[in-house]
Amino acid sequence: MDRVGLDDIEREIDAEARERFPGGAVRQAVLLQYGDDPEIEPGDLWVRVLLAADGPEDYERSVQEFEHAHREAIERFPGYLAEKLREIRLVEFTPEKTVNRDGHGPRFHLLIGQRLADARAWELGEKTQVDMHTTLGRSGLETLDTLIMAGIADTRADAIRWALARIRERPAYERLREHVREIDQLRNEF
Repeated sequence: MDRVGLDDIEREIDAEARERFPGGAVRQAVLLQYGDDPEIEPGDLWVRVLLAADGPEDYERSVQEFEHAHREAIERFPGYLAEKLREIRLVEFTPEKTVNRDGHGPRFHLLIGQRLADARAWELGEKTQVDMHTTLGRSGLETLDTLIMAGIADTRADAIRWALARIRERPAYERLREHVREIDQLRNEF
């Protein structure tokens, strides 16, 4: 979907967020795509709800108060977003200004959905969820995203699985495994 189409949806989501969370707590809701934030994978969309806060000293308190005051509306908001656009993977609530090096202040988020292929693979035991918040750095993310854009993988997790499979195919990997087995055997003897 192009940015023009996303802009229309973003306006609808912003209006819905202001209605669901009244009282001026929400400054704006924005629809983010790949390239807007390093954490967003190609093909995914995030909704970031920017909360009112007076300044850095108020960020933590404003997030906590928002979460407490709007708990029920927060729990229902992901359902609305999932119906609006299936590519939305996450909704994040954070102060309107950021404070630390990674560009985020205090925040909390809710997952909205997962890709059908990932859900099916987990059900069949073909995949195991691992912490994908591992810091890779710019070059690592660029490598994974290149594999996605080239059609080799659908997600960053798929790109990592693809790269690991290539490593397992190399003869040096089998020699390394044998070496590790020998070390384990020596440990067990003592």
